[in-house]
Amino acid sequence: MQILTLLTSFVLANAVVGSPGDQLDEFIDCICACEYDRKCAGSGINYIDPNTNEFHNVNFVSMIDGRKTFLSSMVSKATFWDCMSECDYECQQIITYDRIRKNKKILQFHGKWPFKKIMGFQEFFASIFSIGNFIPQYRGYKLIQKRLERNSKRAVTDVFYEMMLRNYMWVSIMGMLAWTSSTVFHLRDLVVTEKFDYFFAGGTVLSGFHAILTRLIYKHVAEERRYRYMKIVSGLVVTIFTCHILRLYIDWSYRYNMKFNIFFGVLQYIVLIYVGIDNYIEIQRVRNGSKTEDKSKLQASVFKLSYLPILLVLFTSMSMSLELFDRFSIKWQLDSHATWHLLTIVPSWYLFDFFLADLDFALHRRNE
Repeated sequence: MQILTLLTSFVLANAVVGSPGDQLDEFIDCICACEYDRKCAGSGINYIDPNTNEFHNVNFVSMIDGRKTFLSSMVSKATFWDCMSECDYECQQIITYDRIRKNKKILQFHGKWPFKKIMGFQEFFASIFSIGNFIPQYRGYKLIQKRLERNSKRAVTDVFYEMMLRNYMWVSIMGMLAWTSSTVFHLRDLVVTEKFDYFFAGGTVLSGFHAILTRLIYKHVAEERRYRYMKIVSGLVVTIFTCHILRLYIDWSYRYNMKFNIFFGVLQYIVLIYVGIDNYIEIQRVRNGSKTEDKSKLQASVFKLSYLPILLVLFTSMSMSLELFDRFSIKWQLDSHATWHLLTIVPSWYLFDFFLADLDFALHRRNE
């Protein structure tokens, strides 16, 4: 259930433009002193005033380079930490712990809390929990793959059933790509890792919307028109995603990106809730005309087919409130965003169970 997990990233993205920590005079002085002391290439800092810069006596060369090991140096190079970015990181830590000693509020820098690097990870727990979200997507992919293999071995394959399975497979593929990109982005925040994170987030939102919408067509549209409608929806979604990527490539806009993903994400959840309600009505209708032994089976399926999709939406939406009250523990190196990533692992696990159970139910009802 990764969609809303990705959406608030766009809501908060505008914070990257400027954060309170970026504007601190002491932070700016620290960076200037560090870049001057370490003679960073491309810095442009040729002089610092010892009378106004409180960091002029700090030996940044010894502080940063002196504690490096061969392994940490290799990790830094592999994750593209250059001289200037290391100065920026070091000064964030210096300023933050100085503010803690003075009982001042911890501030964000460049839209992020001042995390300490752990094993080379810029945001360790956000990366680990992103990997955790990858696992349900991979599990979903394998479940769908087994269904496709089983369908291909039938004497007469159901073309529309296979199309729906492939639509759900695309949801899992986009989910795996999105969470891989999220892992890399939290490992190291760079322009390129940010773009891939946002591109595949958009792909995840659209693939989910496409799968749920075509599912409605699969169940409610007559067979002679079903294939054409599915192709039209698929073509429109591919066109929208292509235009979305081109729009961001030509003119990167956090605000536009946010609106795009929220729009299609909300649409997806509305349709998902509708599917749950529609299944409930259908189950009750069939149950009233069924034999006693069939009624118990239908009643047992109510939770998975009706309540589960609604609960998934509600749980994921409620967990989004963590982002609205963003908190950071410097002791545990954990913030609300990382905690939110943790909370979305379980809903993602059950989402594909619902997809497949719902598809089986729709197929069974259509063939009766």
